[in-house]
Amino acid sequence: MTDSKASKPSITIAKVGIIGAGQMGSGIAHVCALGGFDVAISDVNAEQLKKCVAAIDKNIARQVNKGFVSEADKAAAMKRITTVPALADLGDRDLVIEVAVENEEIKKKIFKEICRS
Repeated sequence: MTDSKASKPSITIAKVGIIGAGQMGSGIAHVCALGGFDVAISDVNAEQLKKCVAAIDKNIARQVNKGFVSEADKAAAMKRITTVPALADLGDRDLVIEVAVENEEIKKKIFKEICRS
């Protein structure tokens, strides 16, 4: 009997891409960045990307104030977060998480474009 897990190739995830800079996207980016992953967030709305990064900064600051995260960990996490204007910019990511608006046509368009990257 063979162990099926042993025959699967291991995958290393270091770079995470997130499509959608809303509440879910910012939360996922927050957790990933604190976990040591290089995070790139993409959204069609540049203003929303700014709000997303500001929300992450504010939420990690709250964790610092409560003693759950050090200031150094916060600074390191924030350095791991970047924003990208186009889905094509996520082509180097090991994992891409889609959390865009719940609209079937938009999601179809996103998946078509990301599969080309």
